[in-house]
Amino acid sequence: MQNPNVQIVDFLKLEGVTTKAVAGTGVAYTYTYPTQQGVSYAFEYQLTSGGAIDVKVELQQGNELLTAAQEGLISANYVIPEDAAVFDAQVNDANVHIKAYAPAATGYVRLRFTGQGANAASTVISRARMTMIRPG
Repeated sequence: MQNPNVQIVDFLKLEGVTTKAVAGTGVAYTYTYPTQQGVSYAFEYQLTSGGAIDVKVELQQGNELLTAAQEGLISANYVIPEDAAVFDAQVNDANVHIKAYAPAATGYVRLRFTGQGANAASTVISRARMTMIRPG
């Protein structure tokens, strides 16, 4: 039975893809999604690769609605909030990771994936979801 208090946002589906490249030391941004008041958040992500995985995952936040042309690209309006805890400094496996996190009070969130060190050119984001749980 599906829980009516749970909403799962699939960031990859938002942009109509099943994977997204984080090749070598490249950077990939998910599309943005609006935050909601009074909910608990968890972020779920997974990377796959034909070689080594070495990726930093960060939660970026902003108050500007991006246009369709701006989605998935670098934006000065999206930052890691000051005093925010480190989200995930290094993912080096193909396991599913789930991180409970309380975003700062902003209108929108997105994930930024940054390849580091020995990250292979074949590394892709294979899962990027946000779960919102409303009290009830």
